[in-house]
Amino acid sequence: MITPGRPCAHQDPCLPDRNGDPDLASAPSRRRSRQSHQAVLQATVALLNEVGYRRLSFEGVARRAGVGKATIYRWWPNKAALVIEALNGEVPLRPLPDTGDLEADLRTAIRLTVEITSAMPTCLILPALIADMIEDPSGTGPFAELISPHRASVVKLLDKARAQGRLPPETDTALMVDLYAGTVVYRATVSREPLDDVAIDQIVNLLLHGRIPTRPPSPNDAG
Repeated sequence: MITPGRPCAHQDPCLPDRNGDPDLASAPSRRRSRQSHQAVLQATVALLNEVGYRRLSFEGVARRAGVGKATIYRWWPNKAALVIEALNGEVPLRPLPDTGDLEADLRTAIRLTVEITSAMPTCLILPALIADMIEDPSGTGPFAELISPHRASVVKLLDKARAQGRLPPETDTALMVDLYAGTVVYRATVSREPLDDVAIDQIVNLLLHGRIPTRPPSPNDAG
């Protein structure tokens, strides 16, 4: 889904640079480079679980992977880019079912998004990762690629419903996905409130039927 970090369009980071011509690289060199690349990604995931995102460093990853620090700097522009690629395959991206029941399928899509943001180690590093991407937007594209298959599958589901007349023809299906995804990410990274089935039902009712979310009655409301 995410191709290995590329310093430039013509250079393959899994191959040694020999005057810019990867065809001159030997087969053993290519194997060693690919093994090193995989070792770095595995070391990154392991250290994320052990020390967290903030304490993760290129130096620590290099030691754990058994490669030179310069190798990591050559393949990834910053820590966010390295972590995003390392998480590729670690994030649960279960296929979205298309049952023909739009409400049920949209509920499932939201639950899957909750799974993605709450998965380990994603839930622990997401706030710091987003903060780094705001400071250095170079990681934004790879992060979007990481979650784009799930997002695209939901947009496709909603587009199909629109084509079948189950949504108004002017519906902005991509914005519908962003509206609930923004809620999920906010709850996961800022308020830390759980998004339970009641809240998910209210989001679906808002998106599909325009029903304003309501709070459940509390004991303080009585009397």
